[in-house]
Amino acid sequence: MFIGAIIQNAKWILLALMIAAAFAYRAVLVHQRDTARAQVATLTGAAALLQSDNAAMAASATRQNAAIGALQTQMNLARTNAAARQAQYATSAAQAMAQERAHSKAVMTAPIAAGCVGAIAWGNAQGPELGRW
Repeated sequence: MFIGAIIQNAKWILLALMIAAAFAYRAVLVHQRDTARAQVATLTGAAALLQSDNAAMAASATRQNAAIGALQTQMNLARTNAAARQAQYATSAAQAMAQERAHSKAVMTAPIAAGCVGAIAWGNAQGPELGRW
């Protein structure tokens, strides 16, 4: 009897099962859609955050590049000033060396009177100059 009732109502049972399957399928699709929408919202927020971080990093890189440019300008100025000072000191040292060389030659070729008394007199005459050494 039970089997006979199932066979007689098979079309209705199949129709009810198909409708129940459609509702279940729809429920699964709605759940997946809602999950996907939530993921999109989360990822959109994360993308906005990453874009703002990227903009901040780009601004930071721009500031750092400007600072590097300023440091390079200062370095070039310091290098130019150092070269000028070096040239000035070299010129000053060369002049001092030439003066001392001329003085040395003058002392080497200066006539010194013979004998101790003459040498002492010559030394006394040169005293202030020799005292600078």
